[in-house]
Amino acid sequence: MTIATGFSKDNSLNFMRLVFAATVVIVHTWALGGFGQIHIGDYDPASIAVDGFFAISGFLITRSRLGARSTSRFLWHRALRILPGFWASLIAVAFLCAPLAWRYERGSFDGYLTASPHGPIQYVIANSLLKVRFYDIAGTPSGVPFPPSNLTVSIGWNHSMWTLYWEALCYLGIAVLALFGIIQRRRAFVAMITACLWAVLVLHRLAPGFAPGLLGNTFADGFGRFVLMFLAGSVLYLYADRIPLSGILAACCTAILIVSMFLSDPHILLNLPLAYLCIWLGIRLPLHRIGAEHDFSYGLYIYSFPIQQLVAVYKVQQHGIAAYFTLCLSVTAAAAVLSWFGIERPALRLKNWTPRPSGTIRVLSRLRLPRPEEPLSPGTRVEES
Repeated sequence: MTIATGFSKDNSLNFMRLVFAATVVIVHTWALGGFGQIHIGDYDPASIAVDGFFAISGFLITRSRLGARSTSRFLWHRALRILPGFWASLIAVAFLCAPLAWRYERGSFDGYLTASPHGPIQYVIANSLLKVRFYDIAGTPSGVPFPPSNLTVSIGWNHSMWTLYWEALCYLGIAVLALFGIIQRRRAFVAMITACLWAVLVLHRLAPGFAPGLLGNTFADGFGRFVLMFLAGSVLYLYADRIPLSGILAACCTAILIVSMFLSDPHILLNLPLAYLCIWLGIRLPLHRIGAEHDFSYGLYIYSFPIQQLVAVYKVQQHGIAAYFTLCLSVTAAAAVLSWFGIERPALRLKNWTPRPSGTIRVLSRLRLPRPEEPLSPGTRVEES
């Protein structure tokens, strides 16, 4: 059996994404509450979960583009899935979380809307195109455990958001490859791009002095991690008819994944093994009903960080990890449910929407004009609209 013959609509990939989102919530709870870091070797489970997100996304998004009627329709579907929830999260942080923190720290809401720099309105507008320009709002949140003093990270409400920019870039990349017919007819080219990108990553890690300006942190954190993981999932879909669905192969991938956790950069090894393991579990696990109708994973991901920061502003973490975790998880789950039913699912209902033509276009479409190869005869009459 291959991945192609084993994959069906009754898969558990939505369940896998829900598990990954919950993993991010749990790991961030420890860090944002000031309870320490959770690590497996030199890597933390939240990072593995985000990598898994990108691998599954590469698999499903490639499938989505090959099934879409056109590139414009594909991009419309992707925009509906990611942007409405993202914008709602920005607004919720700017006009709910941050004002509550401002009032807690200053005793009133006075001056919040006009605060600078990085006021609430500027926060929404500047970050609205997925590229997060800044993470704080008027200096909030302050007095929270994250970020600790030993990290060169600015204070902020939602540091999880930065990955969505790379997700969108991967969507655009698939759209461009489809425009040139590459993913439809030249799948070997995609595999070659993936192999070249992996080779550059290895070169960057083994010889960090080579082209440091080109192969700096942006490459390592973006192309060398997210884009490579996305392409790994894409290659698995494109070659699904040749890749066996094997438990032995999944066990080998698990062993490689564990070894990679103890490397300075796990992505030297883990990309294809992690992607294969995610798809194998998605096919083999009998949990296809979970998340099939209601997908709360995106809401969990985009709301967990700001809620954990707000709860930390109110010093709930001082009452212990159980109180902090329970409150954060409960509020985040409620926010995810509201996001799905109030924003995400209504937006997805517009997937088949097509702009109605204007009155002029409708009239012109009804005109019965001669074909270009047929010359106008003396008796031909074209009615004016």
